[in-house]
Amino acid sequence: MNHPHLAQVFGKLLTHNQAFVFYRLPNTKTVHCFYQKEDTLHLTSDIKVKGFVMSRFQNPLPTAYIPSKYQMQFEYEAQPFKRTPAALLTSAEDKTTYINIVKKTQKAITSGQLKKLVVARNILTEEKADALQLFTHLLSLYPNAMVYFWHHPKAQTWVGATPEQLFSIRSGQLTTMALAGTLPYNEQEQYHWGEKEMTEQRWVRESVQKDLESLFESKEVQCSETFTRRAGHLVHLCNELTVDVQKIEIARLIQKLHPTPAVGGIPVGEGLRFLAANEKLDRAFYAGFLGPVGGEDEIDLYVNLRCAQMVGERLLLYVGAGITSDSVPEKEWEETENKAKTLLAAL
Repeated sequence: MNHPHLAQVFGKLLTHNQAFVFYRLPNTKTVHCFYQKEDTLHLTSDIKVKGFVMSRFQNPLPTAYIPSKYQMQFEYEAQPFKRTPAALLTSAEDKTTYINIVKKTQKAITSGQLKKLVVARNILTEEKADALQLFTHLLSLYPNAMVYFWHHPKAQTWVGATPEQLFSIRSGQLTTMALAGTLPYNEQEQYHWGEKEMTEQRWVRESVQKDLESLFESKEVQCSETFTRRAGHLVHLCNELTVDVQKIEIARLIQKLHPTPAVGGIPVGEGLRFLAANEKLDRAFYAGFLGPVGGEDEIDLYVNLRCAQMVGERLLLYVGAGITSDSVPEKEWEETENKAKTLLAAL
């Protein structure tokens, strides 16, 4: 493996069914690969490791990780490709089921049980997916996303291009974000955010800020103005929050910030209970966290959104929409369809 091409390494690891992960951080051109020479499923409860962690939505700790002991990197220039429409295996029954859950969620919100909740669904693709092609196409389509391909013979195969950072710690600074609302991207970059999206974003920001202020002095938590953040053919409302940190227990920070209101609900505990009783979906690694850890002062964790599990040669897509009292069930269904196209565009 002296200076091999990315495709050669990818193909060899996949053929030999080795545990490996390829990833590229947002706005960079370097693709990293960590791989194992055995099939041990490594777990960590405190994140005091060096490697790439991959956590489930429910019961995130201990989390699986692939150590960085064996690693390679590639300077990869994204190549343009011709997009072709891909089909989803959805039915009228799927739509009815999802809309019914949205309506039930709205009743819980009206009663005061919840303020906001993300309701998810999964969708099986009709076409077969080529693993390497899917990953390299995502690199081309989403330069400002965290793009990854994870394979472990004991912990499934997942691929994604996520726009949302859980948090990073670099040079003593903690950075996180509050993300909510979704609109299609347009070249004029002019967006008309409705009251529903702006309210949802404010709640998410306030929730994240409150969580940080339970760990740090409130005056230490800095929050940016709300701005529009692009993620492929979609845009979202976003605030960045930063804190200067000297020492922080990473597991405690994760327990505070995961799940974020953008993938769970407000309040979080009540939201999780409602999902367990009503969503009828094993989210698995969807909406969990993932990313590289190089030590306690070099951490880049992301929320696993715009992602899919590879089941054989097909994709099981996971998408969700944020529900509030102002939600229109039909539009929330359409939002999940639009998010599914993020990955479908790479087929």
